[in-house]
Formats: sequence, C-alpha cells, structure tokens
Amino acid sequence: MFFRLTATYPQHVVLAQVAFSALVDTRDRPTRNTFNRKVADFVLCDKSFAVIAVIELDDKSHRGREATDADRDAILVRAGYRVLRFKNVPDSADLLTAVGQTSSA
Repeated sequence: MFFRLTATYPQHVVLAQVAFSALVDTRDRPTRNTFNRKVADFVLCDKSFAVIAVIELDDKSHRGREATDADRDAILVRAGYRVLRFKNVPDSADLLTAVGQTSSA
C-alpha cells in the first residue's frame, strides 16, 4: 500500500504507522485514553504536511472488528480527518477516485 500511495501521489508525503497521538490532541486524560496506543496505517499529506486523508488497510484480521474500526474512525473524524478504508490494496485509479485528488496536485 505504501508503494502504491507513493506511486499514485508522487507530489505528496505518505506517512506509515502514525500514532493517533500525533494526529489528535487533548488535555483531557480520559479522552486521551480513548486513542492512546492506536496507530493509523497511512496518512496522506500535501507537501506542507496538511493531512489529506487517513488511510486504513483492512486485511482479514479486521473481520468481526467492524465496531472497533468504526470507533477508531469516529475519533479521527471528530478531529477533522477524512478516513478511507480499503479491504485490499486499491489500484491507482481507485485511489485517485476515493481521495479525490490528482497525482499531479
């Protein structure tokens, strides 16, 4: 997935295994505990490191964990991020459609 993202978005920054604590901020400890030790698979950023999308790759281990994944997504959405989930590594055309950005942007 990393290589597909970097090939599809050569003018962007692709980060892998990004801690939620790098994306979500709070001073409230109980709220922080809801995302502590969670990691996003990939974060697609523009060259100024503004987040375009958080991208999750759901392999077979995610079966039966849809509610947990929805809770994770909700944390990121409340923080203002767009979350995209894929069951398999998408081709470049599907990525471009899902993200809504051109590779030359």
